[in-house]
Amino acid sequence: MVDAMSSFEVKNIIPLSLCGFDISITNSSLFMFLVVLVVWGVFSIGTMRKGLVPGKAQAVVECAFSFIGSIIKTNVPKKCAEVFPYMIALFLFIVLGNVAGLFPFAFSFTSQLIVTLGIAMAVFLASIIVGFCNQGISFLSRFVPSGVPGYLAPFMIVIELMSFFFRPISLGIRLFANMVSGHIMIEVIASFAASMAGILAISYFAVVPVVVNVLLNAFKLIVCGLQAYVFVVLSCIYLSESFEKPAH
Repeated sequence: MVDAMSSFEVKNIIPLSLCGFDISITNSSLFMFLVVLVVWGVFSIGTMRKGLVPGKAQAVVECAFSFIGSIIKTNVPKKCAEVFPYMIALFLFIVLGNVAGLFPFAFSFTSQLIVTLGIAMAVFLASIIVGFCNQGISFLSRFVPSGVPGYLAPFMIVIELMSFFFRPISLGIRLFANMVSGHIMIEVIASFAASMAGILAISYFAVVPVVVNVLLNAFKLIVCGLQAYVFVVLSCIYLSESFEKPAH
């Protein structure tokens, strides 16, 4: 049986140390760099030629712009232009990180909790900074719902604070858990399919496990895109609340 957890092991590729801190290049950091390089390459090629009739690369870039733009316009209608660059970079980084785990010998860095929590924490801190920049000290009024009796205000403040600070945790764990469970399922079923194909090699039924495995990978590909979509939608919602004072 294949060890399904072995593909989530972070391995040092180039050991490095700086002032006693381990800054080694790992398979996780390497694939993060490769994903950023792919995104940069696609957008560089796609925006290189500007014409009325777009080429293939330009069409891909325009589709990505249109898709992310529609998400932002729905959730952040008044400040869509300000958050667009960040959100499209976030979406492509996550979706390519998710998809990377479907390829042999590749590493899905979104299957690491520290990575997903780091991305979620960046969105969370951005929402706080934007909130104070746009609303000032009145940003804190969201933790005191209007119309609440004075004796209940302390309890409501605690509840609102817990809900607010739980956002990055839930955002990061959701992405991490879905990616890990999906990759484990694919690896276990792929191992089982290979064994069954070997046993049924002399019959026409040998193709059945292979077809099932292909279908599961196609389903996982959809999940990779869906999880990136959910992450970006929730990020847009959190940022939209920072631009305008919520109506309690």
